[in-house]
Amino acid sequence: MKYRKYFEPEYGEPDKYVKKEKDFGAPEGMSRKAFRVKSNFETLTNMTEMMKGIYCYDELMKIETDDYRVRRDGWDVTLRVYHPMTEGPHPIMLFYHGGGWTMNNLDLYDYVPRYFTRYGDIVVVAVDYRLAPEYPFPGGLEDCYMGLEWAVEHAEEIGGSPESVTVCGDSAGGNLATAVCIMSRDRKGPKIHKQILLFPGTSFNFDTPVDSTLRYAGGNYFIDIDPYADLAQSGYLSDPEKERYNPYASPMENNDFDGIPPCCFISPECDPLLDHALMYAAKLEDNGVPVEFHLYKGMLHAFINRPYQKSFEAMDDIIAAVPKLG
Repeated sequence: MKYRKYFEPEYGEPDKYVKKEKDFGAPEGMSRKAFRVKSNFETLTNMTEMMKGIYCYDELMKIETDDYRVRRDGWDVTLRVYHPMTEGPHPIMLFYHGGGWTMNNLDLYDYVPRYFTRYGDIVVVAVDYRLAPEYPFPGGLEDCYMGLEWAVEHAEEIGGSPESVTVCGDSAGGNLATAVCIMSRDRKGPKIHKQILLFPGTSFNFDTPVDSTLRYAGGNYFIDIDPYADLAQSGYLSDPEKERYNPYASPMENNDFDGIPPCCFISPECDPLLDHALMYAAKLEDNGVPVEFHLYKGMLHAFINRPYQKSFEAMDDIIAAVPKLG
């Protein structure tokens, strides 16, 4: 499956100060669970060292958080609420972290919601959804939808307003965010006023590699994948041949856009998933959904978690995209 692109990018090289790197998978002989624990610990340690040097680190650490555990299917799903420092009510943002549906957690993404809350006066509810392959589709997605319902139901308690609800996620989290929009529309659930998708994966069904995957996959552009393999190999889908056509897994398969909220895209140029965003943006626009697209030249996938100037520009663009109250 392919679609036209929102625009044709240049597919350039990373900025000179951007370190090329690979996102390695689990070493042979190590279980996925053991690798996840090891990777999370090492990534958090490295990220903390990077973040402690940024200009706003102390301000971000002033943000207070509360963790709520919500029981679903015999599992306690953690929701971390980030509280603004000013009086509410405030816009609400549901935030879904990336990690290929199989990796990462709330702690690894902690500074991103903190930034939105500190500089956007947004109540952010980050969802620690269950990960594949232990909990394949639609387990994590249902957790994300539950987080949306909980946030709206408890809006007054957490200082938020259901009059401005945004879903936001990066990479796999972007996939989950836009799927939640479709799911909430179908279920007549909470109204979502904006979706903000950071370098999302939008389809498991490209018959041939898209241009961005051919250009940036399999190299030192963070996502080290086989350009001729599809995202179904991530382990997210338990029955890929059937589930890959489900719009909740592959939003590009959706053909009903009534009630789908406006969308803001945040994409780095040097990203194997760039065309996923460009094609989905075009399909949304062709079906009457308002779209804005921000391209950050010279950036890699997951750049939002790096202390680059363009990372902060992107977060400021995200704050600006959140619907204001009043």
